[in-house]
Amino acid sequence: MAQQDNIAPQQGSGTGSPLSPQSQQSQPPVPLFVDVDGTLTRADISLESFVRLAKAGLGPLLLLILWLFKGRAVAKTMAARRAPVEPEHLPYRDEVLALMADAKAEGRPVILASASHHRNIVRIARHLGLDEAVIATRGRDNIKGRAKLAMIRRRIGEGQAFDYAGDSRADTSLWRAARRGWSAGYIPPRSGEAPQVERLGPPRRSFARSFLKAMRPHQWAKNALVLVPAITSGQFTDPRVLLVSVLAAVAMSLIASSIYLINDLLDIDSDRAHRTKWKRPIAHGDVSVPAAVVGAVLLAVAGLVGGWMTGGAPLVFWLGVYMAITTAYSFRLKAVMVGDAIILAALYTIRIWIGSVAIAVPLSFWLLLFSVFLFLSLAYLKRYIEMRDAVESHRLLSGRGYVGGDLDVVMTSGVSAGMVSILVLALFAHDPATVAQYAAPDLLWLLCLPLLYWLNRIWMMARRGEVDGDPVSFAIKDRRSLFIGIIMAAIFLAARIGWAW
Repeated sequence: MAQQDNIAPQQGSGTGSPLSPQSQQSQPPVPLFVDVDGTLTRADISLESFVRLAKAGLGPLLLLILWLFKGRAVAKTMAARRAPVEPEHLPYRDEVLALMADAKAEGRPVILASASHHRNIVRIARHLGLDEAVIATRGRDNIKGRAKLAMIRRRIGEGQAFDYAGDSRADTSLWRAARRGWSAGYIPPRSGEAPQVERLGPPRRSFARSFLKAMRPHQWAKNALVLVPAITSGQFTDPRVLLVSVLAAVAMSLIASSIYLINDLLDIDSDRAHRTKWKRPIAHGDVSVPAAVVGAVLLAVAGLVGGWMTGGAPLVFWLGVYMAITTAYSFRLKAVMVGDAIILAALYTIRIWIGSVAIAVPLSFWLLLFSVFLFLSLAYLKRYIEMRDAVESHRLLSGRGYVGGDLDVVMTSGVSAGMVSILVLALFAHDPATVAQYAAPDLLWLLCLPLLYWLNRIWMMARRGEVDGDPVSFAIKDRRSLFIGIIMAAIFLAARIGWAW
């Protein structure tokens, strides 16, 4: 049952004494005005247009800043021209769509009234099949709050009744003037100056929970790669080395979450067009654009400060390198065919390098080469899954440099890179430097078998549609993958300390 505040209506708002049947018949249908940002859709149309402009490059970003100095209405106008909204993929609220459908069924006009730019709101109205002209920002007039109310009065005439659906404190003046009000978020306090305001749908999701989800804590497991140098060097038994490695991994996780937020901001459109990614908090509208930007900055600062306290300037430098590459990847490099997979593989390898910098130990050439090819295979696997799940596979994958016809080539390249990683692992086991460092180096050959099984299995499962999203995340949740990881860890430990078989 919807929660509501029963507040006495304003005098003259159309809800006075009951009308006689004859006067009721002479009254025109009461129009329903619906706000868009935060009400009809969870998205903020204007801010997302700003993000699209920023994504386009440095030039458009500087122009956007200049337009903002001239006023929000000017910035909205220019952004709507250069980066229009894609209405078919917006996160609409079902309860608001139902309210609009009921009004249309009653023969009442349904009119979108938004502070976003007129061009974008017209596109949304056309997509929803609304015939009425919209009320929205045009030129230098930002249509919000009292300005929106004035436009509504001008549209229907002073003293005529109307209903209004909004979501924020800025809509209070409209609810006060309306015959009936609905809110998809903020509920005004009890007042004798406002009409009954009913809540549309359930209360909003917890921001803290949504923001934590947007940070993708399940992806932090990837940063366990920072611990690899401590393990391969045999220093993981030293409490100080282990502590430094763990703290470096934590700093890495904070920075990674910062980049995930930026990446999801830039990928809003492509995520909404994806079969499963549309549920991500930013794409779904559970985390706003400003909250994501502020959160990304705070997480990045926390990660760099933690890196400085853990490993000093060298560690901060390489954390900065990681941030620079991932930021470039988010803005541009992810759209470069093949190059995007190589960058992803390099980012995984940089995690291992950061681990070696944190504890000041050299890395084996074979370990770095193995990491590059193994994670190149997994990067191709990630692209393969995205292409497989694309809504329109015959078109260029949104935000990527691939089309559906590249699917087989991507799979072949990924499987081949995985096989090369196994070959590198075998050469590592045969290297004289390796033999000198391990008590039972012959056991290292056994690592090739479970890895060969796992790589072939995960690719076959992906081919069957049984792997969704990120393959590393899948491996963390997959029992058989975890069991294979335990077997490989046992083999490595036996080779290191020379267990008798």
